[in-house]
Amino acid sequence: MMVDSLCMITKQQSALVAAAVVVGIAGGLLVMRVLYLEKMSGSRPSVPRPPISSSRPNPTSPTPSTSGSPVTETTTETPTSPATPKHSGDAPLYVTTMTHMEEDFKDDTDKNLFERHVANMRWAMDLFDEYGAKLTFESEQPFAKANTVWGTNILKEVIDRGHGVGTHAGFGATKGTALTVAELTAKFKENKALVDGLVGAENNRGVSGGTGPTDWILAEHAAGFEYTDAVTGFGYLSMPASARPDTWTNAYILKTGFHDSIPPEFADRLYPIPMKDAKDLVPDADGVVVNMSGDIGELASLSEGRINCSPNCVLDSADVTVMLDVIKQADSIRDRSRVARVNVHVPMELLDKKNETVLRQLLAGIKVYVDKGSATWATQLGSYEGYRSW
Repeated sequence: MMVDSLCMITKQQSALVAAAVVVGIAGGLLVMRVLYLEKMSGSRPSVPRPPISSSRPNPTSPTPSTSGSPVTETTTETPTSPATPKHSGDAPLYVTTMTHMEEDFKDDTDKNLFERHVANMRWAMDLFDEYGAKLTFESEQPFAKANTVWGTNILKEVIDRGHGVGTHAGFGATKGTALTVAELTAKFKENKALVDGLVGAENNRGVSGGTGPTDWILAEHAAGFEYTDAVTGFGYLSMPASARPDTWTNAYILKTGFHDSIPPEFADRLYPIPMKDAKDLVPDADGVVVNMSGDIGELASLSEGRINCSPNCVLDSADVTVMLDVIKQADSIRDRSRVARVNVHVPMELLDKKNETVLRQLLAGIKVYVDKGSATWATQLGSYEGYRSW
């Protein structure tokens, strides 16, 4: 929740880094841009790279929390945390996943559905464990309630096995009058309390979703969240036109760009962004929630582009190729003094034995980068803790 600690570079170095990014995107990132950004969005507008802050965050300066639980000066390592990074050499490039247990799931009323989800979650954890990989399951209310209704706390089991849990918020971008910050905060708190009750608040510190016309950063902070992930086009609805790419009007967002990752250019969302409010995506020295960023979208849509295949995107080897290209290019263009991320959405329906061959191909490909030290697997919480401690 502080200014990115890894931005202590001179103006001359900043210019060199920016130039390198431009060159990389124009040349070295051609494959990724064609396969990923352009296919995903067609003629998507570009956005200038946000200014890089000139100071490091100070992890020992706590930020007050309106939830009544202040942010502590240090974080206690939990089973979901990565190994504490060494403060020398390259900053980590984290690879993270998120699986949303959605608001329209019927697990709390359909025991068979819940048991099928539980079986697939256990199967997926077994598979990911083989490759040293990490999953994070972010739950909305129906699935969280089902853990109690049916007497199986699978979310606690996820934590105990070294994977991650967070909150999902399938609300925020509403039609008509926007919610007040207090109303949005209450919604966040309601979802958070259900997950807290299953895994403990210390293991549930981040949220996905809930963005929209109301200041979602203020509401997330007031609800007790420390970080947010998977910020999509809905997040621009709280920002003035001057803080958005030119063509990202409300109409464009609600019709086309609502589920696309922002900022539109991948190089602009490679690093976590401390934010004090949801008025822009420029890093804030007094940030209260960290937008963990690094999002590349839904795994099964990477090759075709979500706009071209949703809701019937099929996971195949072409999607694996794109994700591996993204990791390779992210490692080639990143500022190696700054924590960076590549974060992919793996919907629950993809965590199925029918996709085992392709998932193994993906995990084996990522393991190559992990083994040579170019990337590091982490849960959502683990990557946040790694960012805070760097």
